[in-house]
Amino acid sequence: MWPPEALAFLRELEDNNDSEWFRRERHRYDRYLVAPAREFVVKLGDLGAPRFFRPYNNLRFRPGPPLKEHLGVAIGYGAAGGYYVELSLDGLLVAGGLHRPAPDQLERFRLAIDDERKALGFTRGIARAERAGLTATEPALKRAPRGYPMNHPRIDALRMRDLTVTRRHPLEPWLHQPACDERIRAQLVAARPLVVWLAETVGPSTRPRR
Repeated sequence: MWPPEALAFLRELEDNNDSEWFRRERHRYDRYLVAPAREFVVKLGDLGAPRFFRPYNNLRFRPGPPLKEHLGVAIGYGAAGGYYVELSLDGLLVAGGLHRPAPDQLERFRLAIDDERKALGFTRGIARAERAGLTATEPALKRAPRGYPMNHPRIDALRMRDLTVTRRHPLEPWLHQPACDERIRAQLVAARPLVVWLAETVGPSTRPRR
């Protein structure tokens, strides 16, 4: 999918993270990172429309480097979750689910997990993703959320705050081969049962945006 020049660009960006350098080298970013990703997401039309994140960091509220040192693409991502692919020097991240759910979404998720019948769809979705090599996010809470016992049969799910499955692949030669497209697609498709369950059971937040 991505040529070796994509990683070479990211390595140089890490050493030259400033806007002037990026403006001079923007053509390489577009050619070696963005263009291959756009070509690939066309094959994922059944999962939803893609959204490419801007390369610039928002420095108004958090100081830091002006440029993101990765390429991130959300696919079919709406108010109740979706899919995500990210390439950086840390590896190739493939993910699906709902990242940072709002409090009302988390409340509906826990109510569903407390219901054995409704929770079955979540359990099956996680199992399907894990068979494809993805891993469910570790529970963030040390104890059961308020109102639920620690001996609940699905306590690990109740302790989750990030409802995602992920896999970070190391940077290996297959990244530059057609097998890369096939591997990413297979893992995103494997996450689809979870994404569909979240959309149908948890849904978007109904709280007003700040």
